Amino acid sequence: MAELLEQIINGLAMGSVYAVVALGFALVFGVAKVVNFAQGSQVMVGAYLAWAAATAWGLSLPLAFLVAVVGSVAISIIIEIIAVEWLGDSAEIAPLLSTLALAFILDQGVRLIWSPNPVRFPNPLSGHNVSIGPITVSATDLFILGATLLFLVVFVFLFKSTWVGRSIRAAAQDPVAASQMGVRTGPAKMTVFGMAGFLGALGGVLVGIYFQQIDPAMGLPFGLKGFAAAMVGGVVSLTGAVIGGLLIGVFEALAGGYLGAAWRDLVAFGLLLVVLIVRPQGLLGSKALLGLGGSRGAGAIPTTSPLADSSGFPVTVMGTRNISMKWTLGITLAIGLFATFGLGNYWSGVMAQGAIFATAALGMTVLTGMTGYVSVGHNALLGVGAYLTARMAVDLGWPFELVLVVVVVLSLLAGLIFALPILGLSGHTIALASLALGQIGYLIMLNWMPATRGPLGIGGIPEPKFALLGGNSLTFNGSMTAICFLVLLIGLGIVAMLQKGQISLNLRSIREDRLAADAFGVNTTPYITIAFMISSVLAGLAGMMFAYQQSFVSPDSFLILFAFLLLTIVLFGGIVSPLGAVIGGIVLIAIPEFLREYSQYRELVYGVILILVIKFLPSGVTSLGAKFSARAGSRIALAADGITESKPSRTESESQVKNA
Repeated sequence: MAELLEQIINGLAMGSVYAVVALGFALVFGVAKVVNFAQGSQVMVGAYLAWAAATAWGLSLPLAFLVAVVGSVAISIIIEIIAVEWLGDSAEIAPLLSTLALAFILDQGVRLIWSPNPVRFPNPLSGHNVSIGPITVSATDLFILGATLLFLVVFVFLFKSTWVGRSIRAAAQDPVAASQMGVRTGPAKMTVFGMAGFLGALGGVLVGIYFQQIDPAMGLPFGLKGFAAAMVGGVVSLTGAVIGGLLIGVFEALAGGYLGAAWRDLVAFGLLLVVLIVRPQGLLGSKALLGLGGSRGAGAIPTTSPLADSSGFPVTVMGTRNISMKWTLGITLAIGLFATFGLGNYWSGVMAQGAIFATAALGMTVLTGMTGYVSVGHNALLGVGAYLTARMAVDLGWPFELVLVVVVVLSLLAGLIFALPILGLSGHTIALASLALGQIGYLIMLNWMPATRGPLGIGGIPEPKFALLGGNSLTFNGSMTAICFLVLLIGLGIVAMLQKGQISLNLRSIREDRLAADAFGVNTTPYITIAFMISSVLAGLAGMMFAYQQSFVSPDSFLILFAFLLLTIVLFGGIVSPLGAVIGGIVLIAIPEFLREYSQYRELVYGVILILVIKFLPSGVTSLGAKFSARAGSRIALAADGITESKPSRTESESQVKNA
């Protein structure tokens, strides 16, 4: 019994940290309706600022904490300015992706400023324990619990008894009504971002004290745990965020203590998965907003599409150039032939990788571009295809044709399993649920030793052997590149079939507004499920070619960052354009090869590109031709009429689109 109590207290201490991270996430989401993927990175930055102040400047830990608070709040306000104010007229998906880009920039910035290696964090309570009867508890755990409890008391007082707290609560419940009552919602949003910065600094210092070691990669796992805690509790409930954090901490500690360390993370995200299936709105969440625009709030916008802006204007779709599938297939075939026969081995291999990522990005085009559902967990679906291929090729020696069929069939099943917990969700919770599923998939790859060999991975994967060639491989130079582009063309063929007929119309109606599609008699659930399954097949095919091309697979090949890169690719190329997925995949894989001497700046470059594309090219680079053509045509027509060109106002543009 004493051991059980010690484990529970230890879990409550760690859960307190998760609760702090979850509160920052829930605050920003509740008021600004932004999924702040940078919250985990803010925890990491807060820890590093406190460490630098304590070690480089010799400050005491309390003073170092104040330095961390100032720095973290400043960073948080910059995030608010970029994600909310600068990108405020962009699509609903834009702030989510912009915080993701800022997380890249923060992580890489810390590596460049300090070090990519772990550093020791000072903890004056290290080695001290407190005995309470038969129970022995570390002083660090008690300090974390006490500090969190003190913060929560101040936090509740601030929200219940001050004008600032009441303003924030009013803005969270109904921003329109709050504005009519004299509440300035703009400063309220900046305030919650500032509070999220404070929580990031607090969480960072508590994490540093607990583990006595910090590193630049720690932001992602703590951000994921914070998201998980917020979703378990109910994504817009502050009390739920605290309860969710504590529950995850206790379950983790019990799993680590009685089942082994490998189960800690798996149990935490498994708990989230159970909650998503049994009670999608979370333990303290409510379904009250589902009929009024989902988690975006009561009557905030008239559509459920994340590709539209706050007024319902479809900014990521309307500027897209309509490129026929024949042109897309032709351009892809031409690139593939040039990459296979016109380039040397090195660049031919780079183009093969581009084709693999383009195939996976096509899956995002189907899911996000055709239905509006955003997935941040496709890394797990790629892993399914890769590990299936590795096992069948290495252990069974099956030919490429048979491997292809099995990967397609089991990827369909994986897509169905992936979709089931998400079908009952709406709004940004879809992205968060997919994030959790992607992390669960990664943890299964890491810990299911009999199937995946865990961190050791599976090596020695042979080149594809074809039954049609008598069990032999292709022998000419660039044969792997040719196969990668062949699979990409197969993927484009699948997308072409999906873009025809009634199924295409129904998928697009779901993308524009799922509630309206339901109201017009479209049975949306089967169509969304089909989109997930087809998207999973494309991801599985990409994983298959990844295994063949790399000859080795391991869990590190399918980190959650892989899914983030896929989102960057489709946004760069054009989120609804198959050709955009092809161009985005090839260009974004080739760019780092040109910048090999500056590889340390790679994530910074990705982050900046992502933000600039979100702002200035919401329809992707494939819309450039349409923009230039439209502008040139407009100038010619105006010149013929003797009229000077003037830039139309946004209101006029919206009116034209709505009238169309």
